[in-house]
Amino acid sequence: MKRSLDWIKWPLEHYSISLLLVGIFFVLGVFGMYDMPKDEFPAFTIRQGVVVAVYPGATTEEVEQQVARPLERYLFTFQEVNRIKTTTTSQNGMCIVMVKLNDNVNNKDEVWSKIKHGLTLFKQSLPSGVLAVIANDDFGNTSALLIAIDSDERSYRELQNYSDDIADRLRRIPAVAAVKLCGEQHEQISLYVDRQRLQAYGVGQQTLFSSLQSQGLTTISGSISDNDQDIPIHIASTQRSEEEIANHIIFSSPASGKVVRVRDVAKVVREYEGNAGYIEQDGHPCVLLSLEMVPGNNIVQYGKDVDKALNDYREQHLPDDVRITRIADQPKVVGESVSSFLRDLITSMIIIILVMMVLFPLRSAIVAAITIPLSTFISVAIMYMAHIELNIVTLAGARAMNRKKPPSTRQSNTSCP
Repeated sequence: MKRSLDWIKWPLEHYSISLLLVGIFFVLGVFGMYDMPKDEFPAFTIRQGVVVAVYPGATTEEVEQQVARPLERYLFTFQEVNRIKTTTTSQNGMCIVMVKLNDNVNNKDEVWSKIKHGLTLFKQSLPSGVLAVIANDDFGNTSALLIAIDSDERSYRELQNYSDDIADRLRRIPAVAAVKLCGEQHEQISLYVDRQRLQAYGVGQQTLFSSLQSQGLTTISGSISDNDQDIPIHIASTQRSEEEIANHIIFSSPASGKVVRVRDVAKVVREYEGNAGYIEQDGHPCVLLSLEMVPGNNIVQYGKDVDKALNDYREQHLPDDVRITRIADQPKVVGESVSSFLRDLITSMIIIILVMMVLFPLRSAIVAAITIPLSTFISVAIMYMAHIELNIVTLAGARAMNRKKPPSTRQSNTSCP
């Protein structure tokens, strides 16, 4: 009992050292609030994944007997797989296994790496009709920024070129984990054949297709084989525009001088795939960039780095009619949440001083008001030294601590993103 009293008595007797330590932790907490890792949500591990086997033409019974059961037995050879919660579904031409890992698995990437590597060898034991066995466990990454590149004058192909350049610049930022493009459209040259004209010129469809293929419209033209390897030969297309294809001769008669070109029997059009999905922003063609952040970084600083890269590219290369718009902006949301927290902290201090000045002496009011920022920033300093990031959970905990004040005071209850 005496020893515990000595520990309580020592800070009071050496109050100068105590004040120094409190000041150091307070300053460290203020610095940590600015520099510590920040994110909207805490990092969490998803221990689920899916394995899909594609077996075209097979019935449900064939998939069950020849693919599902062997695949399930193979997956259960891994001790990390939870056999009770792992489920298998068989249907015509496909087998789907929802794999659940045990709760004690901490490094799920290592486990899935072993499973994916083993599936490559396991596929050789399945029937030859099984086209692919695919495993996917990437369900935990969320987009930190969603950026739209749109224009009312540019085509999807031009917007995709700008998006590729912007993505290459953003990948140079160390905190950027992945940059994904969404909504890009691929151009194609389509031939709309008029059968009546084919009959009028006396040209068959097979003659048309054979003529086009003979001019390099095929992607592979044979291979070279030796004892060690088989090397395919690819020939680049000689016709690169719709005009060249339209002027291509498909039939000629030296006796009569009759010449039939592609444009005589078909309409050649450069267009986008009709069934492909597309994205528009305010009715204009748009390409989306989805940016992910490397865990453990400050998402507010991450947003500033991305802004700097976008502004530099906009000033140097981007035309005035191409716009860059943020659709989802986690750095802005987290920054506003931290600012709201600090604003509520200052407001609570002012309210406490005003209320306690009415009920208590000024000195007591000031002491009560000082305890709020001290306790808050000291806790932030401890989090900063422990490498704990600031997110919806930790910020809510700091706010809960901030609510511990005299009953006569009140603090606005704003929510974190």
